[in-house]
Amino acid sequence: MTAPSAVERVHAAYAAIDRVDRPEIWIALRPKADVFAEAAAIDAAVAAGSPLPLAGLVAAVKNNIDVAGIPTTAACPSYPAGPAVADAPAVARLRAAGAVIIGATNLDQFATGLVGTRSPYGAVRDARRPEYISGGSSSGSAVAVALGLADIALGTDTAGSGRVPAALQGIVGVKPTIGLVPTDGVVPACRSYDCVTVFARDLDTADAAMGVIAGGARPLPPDAPLAAPDRPRVAVPGELPALSTSWRDAFAAACDRMRAAGAELVEIDISAFLQAARLLYEGGLVAERHEAVGAFIDEHLPAGNPALDPTVARIISAAGRVSATTLLRDRVRLAELTATALARLDGCDALLLPTTTEHPTIAEVAADPVGVNSRLGTYTNFCNLMDLCAVAVPAGTTADGAQFGVTVVARTGADAVAAELARRVTVPADSVAEPGTAHVAPHDIPWPARITDTSRLLVVGAHLRGQPLAYQLEQRGARWCGPVDTAPLYRLADLRTEPPKPGLMRVGAGGTTIGGELWLLSTAMLGDFLAALPAPMALGPVTLADGSEAVGFACTPEAFAAGVDISHHRDWPGYLRRTRAGRPVTRDEVVRRCWRRTALAVPGRPLDDTTAVEWLQGDELYVDLRTPAGRPEVAAASLNELSRDDLLALCRQEAFAGQVLVDGDEWTWLREVDLHPPGPLPDRGRLHRAGEVVVETGIGRDYHEDWVADPPDADTAHVELSLSDPDGRRGMLLRVGSRFGYVRGRAPHTEPGRPLPEAVEADPERARSLFDLEISLGTVEAGRWRITRSTLPFRIGDDLAPEFGAETVSVAGRAADGRAVRHRWTVTHDHCNQLLSR
Repeated sequence: MTAPSAVERVHAAYAAIDRVDRPEIWIALRPKADVFAEAAAIDAAVAAGSPLPLAGLVAAVKNNIDVAGIPTTAACPSYPAGPAVADAPAVARLRAAGAVIIGATNLDQFATGLVGTRSPYGAVRDARRPEYISGGSSSGSAVAVALGLADIALGTDTAGSGRVPAALQGIVGVKPTIGLVPTDGVVPACRSYDCVTVFARDLDTADAAMGVIAGGARPLPPDAPLAAPDRPRVAVPGELPALSTSWRDAFAAACDRMRAAGAELVEIDISAFLQAARLLYEGGLVAERHEAVGAFIDEHLPAGNPALDPTVARIISAAGRVSATTLLRDRVRLAELTATALARLDGCDALLLPTTTEHPTIAEVAADPVGVNSRLGTYTNFCNLMDLCAVAVPAGTTADGAQFGVTVVARTGADAVAAELARRVTVPADSVAEPGTAHVAPHDIPWPARITDTSRLLVVGAHLRGQPLAYQLEQRGARWCGPVDTAPLYRLADLRTEPPKPGLMRVGAGGTTIGGELWLLSTAMLGDFLAALPAPMALGPVTLADGSEAVGFACTPEAFAAGVDISHHRDWPGYLRRTRAGRPVTRDEVVRRCWRRTALAVPGRPLDDTTAVEWLQGDELYVDLRTPAGRPEVAAASLNELSRDDLLALCRQEAFAGQVLVDGDEWTWLREVDLHPPGPLPDRGRLHRAGEVVVETGIGRDYHEDWVADPPDADTAHVELSLSDPDGRRGMLLRVGSRFGYVRGRAPHTEPGRPLPEAVEADPERARSLFDLEISLGTVEAGRWRITRSTLPFRIGDDLAPEFGAETVSVAGRAADGRAVRHRWTVTHDHCNQLLSR
């Protein structure tokens, strides 16, 4: 389903606004003509190829943030002198990225409140249950997103205004580290602690919007992590004050999800956080609210002024009576509590909390406006005071029918960690958004990485994920971006160091593709990493398979020459898997299975992981068929129609079958029927297990093969027959569960005496008889033995249709001219004595 155009999305937004009839959400809607003109311009820009990451999204803006042409009321009608003359930077960036601003939303007056009811423009009601509050102070923005009237919305957050309404509306609220988003053009609530926040219905859309509006103010710390560790430690409260039983149950379920996603949960004492939270309203820090707008309120305070919310006016006016001594004392106390709280978090990557404590009705707030509001901020008020970042996400519903949300809180600048861990715990809400709403696709990297100086690092050895030194990158906050290949210009050596590690060297011609992984980390942390790198390792530019460059490991030519060239393994984990001693594989682990080869490593050749190889192994008999990628199609419908080119194409495949012998840890596959002339050495190897992979190591020949078994088959049928026909041909019929292999060898005295391609080139007509041999594999389903792969491509799709006698078998085949025939066989040996249990 294609995303709506900007014009289509705006049409849908206005239709939804009319349909839901929630006028209290908005303080001002922009003129439709202006909005549609902007949407049409965005569609035209997209059609012309302009990269607009938010194109097709409708945005709403909390009315304490400047939107050009709209008075910035902060929910006080008499506050603005006139319409804003310019957009706040956050709003301007949304527009530049293709979002269409549709209007300005209601809020708790002067962003003072967490309830969404403190506004002369009306209490903003919950999106699902209108008798309940929306949460605030970014009430209109949150409900506009929840109802699908906007795809993204800007809010602000000082004490939880960008998180509490997100939780109660079942949407995402991102509160960044203070200062990462410019607050120019924002009516301050507490200037030191205000943040511009984003609401969206999903994390990907919120990430896209944050990546647009952030940057250019306070920089990320140079050691800011760009990812959470693979196995993070997440702190959770030892006690949950102010939470009812059903809300505790909802939080326990969220903890279980986080644990199931790989996190270790650690209970901590959060009393220092909660004590700091109370300083914002119950201590001297509230003086900042008076500094922001106190002069205006004091001037307009006469009782009965309809422009002022009485609760807000009382809070802010009283804040003007806080002494400087009290303010300084509480700032000292805040520093002490912050140190204690962060010490509790030591060793943990984040803190998981319920976002808020309850979902009250509008009537309950009216009865106790201050008490309810205070409880709602229990788990949010401390965050900005301690300069922490947070992401609030939906986490299901409670037994009383409320939307329940949790917040992942992380340290200053660890916004990427908070976002990633929030993704692990979120539960998509039962959204009430209207049809026609839009979202964006996931971005490759999180928004914090898009606003700082980063470097891409290619690793090929001990720093790979799961290898012993990967922790050095995780400790530096590096983000794993996935596997990549180099350009075919490099070679890889085992440097014979302790701990073992490889060396990558650029050789140009004669090089091959080497597999590795790409990590993203801040450039400052890359320098720190390089400083700790031991000789003979160094970092330098490496060309990747797509032509781009990354910083990568390199070693000196002298170190490479002293090591062992392992380039044919293509990557370090593959080399370790194949060459390290593993547990020998028993016969019972191999037989009665269908195996597929995932890689072949042979010195002097590139790693082969594209040839399609199936090996069907019975108790004693086996069938092995190998078809290289890129083999030309063979269109001939019979043996007689095979052209010279067809014959040469068939020469590129390998197929053989016979009996397996096991002597201790040595396995020998006797090739009783072989498409190609036999080699000088027997097919002999040792098998060991490396996780789910069985590695075959050649004996007498230098090769390694990786094998993976098909999933267990519910079908237990088993047939294992050696055959001969009246012409003296050898044959086999092997069935293991729902898989089968069929072999019809060459006629006697027609075995090739030289390589098949030479025979074809010398005499194509005579060589055709060499291909009168069939090795096929297939599946049994509903009584039909359908051939799925074969040395004779025109046999694919045929039903083998075996018919069993006491000591005979006949199967459907094709004559040289393509006619349907039946080949009749005598059973020379029934290897499982189960001829009739097929």
